[in-house]
Amino acid sequence: MSSKYKLGQLLEIKYGKDHKKLLEGTIPVYGSGGIIRYVDKYLYNEESILIPRKGTLTNLFYINEPFWTVDTIFWSKINHNLVEGKFLFYYLKTIDFAGLNVGSAVPSLTTKILNEISINLPSFKQQQKIASILSSLDDKIELNNKMNQTLEKMAQTIFKEWFEEFNFPNAEGKPYKTNGGAMHPSELGEIPEGWEVKEFKNIINLFSGKRPPVKKDVQSIEYNIPIVGASKIMGYTNSVLLNEKVLIIGRVGTLGVVQKYDYEIWVSDNTLIFRTKYYEYVNQVLKKINYMSLNRGSTQPLITQGDINQIKTLIPKSNILEKFESLMKPFFKQIKQNQQQTQTLTKLRDTLLPKLMSGEIKV
Repeated sequence: MSSKYKLGQLLEIKYGKDHKKLLEGTIPVYGSGGIIRYVDKYLYNEESILIPRKGTLTNLFYINEPFWTVDTIFWSKINHNLVEGKFLFYYLKTIDFAGLNVGSAVPSLTTKILNEISINLPSFKQQQKIASILSSLDDKIELNNKMNQTLEKMAQTIFKEWFEEFNFPNAEGKPYKTNGGAMHPSELGEIPEGWEVKEFKNIINLFSGKRPPVKKDVQSIEYNIPIVGASKIMGYTNSVLLNEKVLIIGRVGTLGVVQKYDYEIWVSDNTLIFRTKYYEYVNQVLKKINYMSLNRGSTQPLITQGDINQIKTLIPKSNILEKFESLMKPFFKQIKQNQQQTQTLTKLRDTLLPKLMSGEIKV
């Protein structure tokens, strides 16, 4: 049996505050898009649900640690006498907040609208059971994400050791530069003997994406090919543009997010696509580029194929590049497996969520 409440009875919704005068620290500052920075003070240090006030209205956050929020996102005090906080967070994720928008130029929500949202609560015991099921899926997703971050950092550390400090394994398996490896001058500074500095185009084949023939926001049986945008998957289509190992960065708008794909995709026309024999090496090089220094846009950031192709790049000996590629394979094989599991878990969670909330699935 469920009881009906207004959201205002379950949450005391509060406004965020300016963060500009705060010092750097370890406390996350949230805006409607996520974490903006880390500061030295908190606005609240108990369990809370963050609801966007302006901007992207669908980005809700559950927080159970000290935090600060800016004025584009509400924070809240939870009425623990009536509701289990994690359950309410999942319940709110089933609500179409974009449909409650009162803004014109910028999507917006008000406390008046939010307080009047009707909520059907099952018993407290049921709330806890439902929250536990969904939390277990989210915990595994978070574990996979953290594992992938660790693997990425390990790969970056090895790249730095080999191609910035030049301590790749020499013929005896010892660090090259530390053990007296021969160096010679270049326009990028001293580099190992036999290495070169050339334009990036010497190890990449670069081309632009294309506008998809049709775009759907939601994946379906017919429209199941991801459309890759400048920073993420931005929809689905029914046609395949690429089915190979490529690297992708934004060409217009968002710059500097490096994406890796090796399955059927469509790549949008606001991107640049890289084919290369040295996939993992180029992946790391792309993460080091200062893209804003290449910006040609006025109203929004813009980079060109020519600018990327002409970047002066360190070209190590082919045998060192091949060793690096071989060393990186297990790292990124595990990352891919974790990503695939995360996609499966996310789909399961999103399928279960409305069914658990509606009572269609009993626990």
